[in-house]
Amino acid sequence: MEDFEHKTLTTSPHDLKYGYYLSPNFHKVKQSTPTLVICHGFPDDAWMWARAIPHLVKLPYRIVLIDILGFGGSSKPTDASMYNYRKQANSIAQILDKENAPDNIIPVGHDWGSGTVQRFYLYHRHRCIGLCILSLAYQIPSSKPFDLDETNKTTAKRFGYPQWEYWNFFTAPDASQLMMDNLERFWEVNNGIYPSPDPEEKGRDIWMREMFCTPNAMREYITQTGKYKDFTVELRPYAKDEKLKQAYLDRMKRDGFEGPVCYYLALANNTMLEDERELCKAEDNADKKITVPMLYIGQTGDWVCRTDLMSDAKELGLVEDLEEKVVDAGHWCLYDTEKSEEISGLIGGWLSKRFPAEQ
Repeated sequence: MEDFEHKTLTTSPHDLKYGYYLSPNFHKVKQSTPTLVICHGFPDDAWMWARAIPHLVKLPYRIVLIDILGFGGSSKPTDASMYNYRKQANSIAQILDKENAPDNIIPVGHDWGSGTVQRFYLYHRHRCIGLCILSLAYQIPSSKPFDLDETNKTTAKRFGYPQWEYWNFFTAPDASQLMMDNLERFWEVNNGIYPSPDPEEKGRDIWMREMFCTPNAMREYITQTGKYKDFTVELRPYAKDEKLKQAYLDRMKRDGFEGPVCYYLALANNTMLEDERELCKAEDNADKKITVPMLYIGQTGDWVCRTDLMSDAKELGLVEDLEEKVVDAGHWCLYDTEKSEEISGLIGGWLSKRFPAEQ
């Protein structure tokens, strides 16, 4: 990504700065060439895609990587309402307008970046010709208020564990400071690996389930209390890279978590409810449907963003042209050089097949 051009734009009407990176070919290729708009998730920045970019940049498409709100070179407001999906989608549209990007956009996103590009498509579908999402499956718009406790009860019945339990920690008043005070432990939370001792699970990595889907587990591990007082998890091979870890430590010490946790607060506090209800008004679900070619890539070690969750949208007929792939990896697989190459290959293969363009 070193040869990408870094730029910023202050978007209206809220005067929020966005940092973004343009590929060297961005203003050189034909107008008919599709544009990949790539977004990261929590707790990352655009550089999370750095290991994938050497492969993606070989493709003929123009690329813009965006630091989504709260991260990297973008503004970090602590008002959760600023993280409204529609506001962010409109800000991304302003970036594309500034760069004179034609209406042949293929949004690509991981984690919260997946949620962001999904809503960019729904609110600016006339600009999009495709959609690619990683980890987080299609989050179907709902007219009902989000209730965290009820959601965890429902998922506990459906999957055997409360899928969104960790939100209770991320939305707690002391969460941001606890993560700041224990950055290395939080790195371990996100990037550990722990094979299940249960013979029936055949050694499957359950660390994410333990940390994210078990009451109080994340808090106890970060603060080295309770069952994790004297326990340190084994790190995934990529997470042992001291340069990678130090970049994360330096970035979070500089930027903090007050902005990033607003993604969770924004949904938990239903700051987007009225916008979501607008998407639910059409009787034929027209405003919920994804009608362009769509690629979903899931990971076997992701217990939160489960690989089977695209089934909900499929059963409702909301995804008309879907291709699904699963990678044997954890949630933050884009930090893994080998897995990044595999994922880039899947994205590149799909793009070449569905959106052929001249080199």
